[in-house]
Amino acid sequence: MAGVIQSAGGIIYYLDKQQEPHYLLIKRHALSGKIEWVAPKGKIQGDEPIEKTALREVSEETAIPINQLKLKQNLWVTQIRNLENKWPLDKDVTYFLMEFIWDPGVVSIDQIEWYVGVHKWATLQEVLGLIYYQDIRELIRKSYLLIKQNQKNTDVRKAFLDKLS
Repeated sequence: MAGVIQSAGGIIYYLDKQQEPHYLLIKRHALSGKIEWVAPKGKIQGDEPIEKTALREVSEETAIPINQLKLKQNLWVTQIRNLENKWPLDKDVTYFLMEFIWDPGVVSIDQIEWYVGVHKWATLQEVLGLIYYQDIRELIRKSYLLIKQNQKNTDVRKAFLDKLS
């Protein structure tokens, strides 16, 4: 579709000591004028691969070095459409699941562009109460299931290999 801005971002998480995911949310000023919790995202530059855009934008908006992010998989594309002329754009955002593989205490969000310099590592239940947009809540629910399924597969694989030893 002509005129649709292509963007990419990340659903970033780390696993706590109990192997429960915590998701990185950042606060920003919405076009509506409200301040809201969001997952970081941004526009594709030229012919940049979408995976590179997602990593670059997450790094730019969170100050997390790219080498501290492990790109896990493409989650989904959300569509933002200007159906009621409330804002001047239509946008598709491809979100990737990314694992933060460093100390979550070192993350520091600057006050840049639309962002207000505030972040939070939130549990699934907290995310569901903080995120306004239904599609992003669903992406984070989906990511939780993927993370838990991967943990289960890892446990089964480990048990199998232990039996072979």
